[in-house]
Amino acid sequence: MLKSNRITLLVIPEEGGKTFEVKVPRLLLWFAGLCSIALCGLLAQGVRSYLDVRDLDRTILRLEQDKALLEEEVAQIDQLEEMLIRLKHSNDQLRVILGEAQELDAESSQSSIDKIPYISSIQRLRWGHVQTVPTVWPTRGPVLRSFSVDLPSVFIGAVVGSLVRGSAAGEVVRAGYDERLGFVVVLDHGNGLRTEYGYNTRLLVAVGDYVLKGQSISLSGEGRESRGAGLYYAVEEDVQFRDPMLYKLWM
Repeated sequence: MLKSNRITLLVIPEEGGKTFEVKVPRLLLWFAGLCSIALCGLLAQGVRSYLDVRDLDRTILRLEQDKALLEEEVAQIDQLEEMLIRLKHSNDQLRVILGEAQELDAESSQSSIDKIPYISSIQRLRWGHVQTVPTVWPTRGPVLRSFSVDLPSVFIGAVVGSLVRGSAAGEVVRAGYDERLGFVVVLDHGNGLRTEYGYNTRLLVAVGDYVLKGQSISLSGEGRESRGAGLYYAVEEDVQFRDPMLYKLWM
C-alpha cells in the first residue's frame, strides 16, 4: 500500500453543519513549519539587536559627555598657558595685587618664630611662585554672597554641572561628603595656604592627588545653605580665612 503524500484536515463547526475536508500536501506543511521556525529566529534576533542598539546608544551618549568634558578641560589648559604668559609680561597687574594685599603682608610678618617660617602669598608672587597662589577664579559666575566675618567664604552662582578648577597648584587633602557643604574638595598649597570648594555634585579628584593650577577638580552643584546652584569657595592663609577676592587675578 502506497503511503499518502497528503494530510487530511477536517473542519467541523461547533453548531453543526457541513463538515469541510481539506487535503494538504505534507511538503507544504513541512515548508510552513520551517518558515515558522525561521520567523521565530528572526524575531528573536531582532529583539536582541534592538537591545544591543539601545545599549550602544547609551554608551555613545556617555562617551560624548566624557568627550565634551575632556575638550573643555583641554581648552582650559590652553587658556591657562596664555594666562601664565600674560602674567610674566604684566607688571602692572602684579602691582595692583601687591597694593591690595599690603595688610596681608604686614600680618604675615607677625608669625611666630618657633615654627616653620611663614611665607605669605605676596612673597610667593614677588619670588615668582605663581603656581601656588590662588589667583585663578574657580568657576565662571557672579558672586552672590560676599565674604564676611560670620560667613568667611564667597558663594559663586553657577549652573549645576559647571566645571570647578583648582585656583592654584596643590595636593588634595580632603575629597568627600560633608553634611554642611555636600561634596567638598580641599587643596593644600603649602605653608599654611589652603582653598576649599563646596556644594559640588561630583568630584573628579581623590585624596593624595596633586592638581595643577586651573585643573578641573569637580562639578558644581547646590548646597543646603546656598540660595540656588553654585559653588562655595574659601581661602585659608596662616590659619585665618581671607577674602578670596583679594587673590583674584583671572576669571
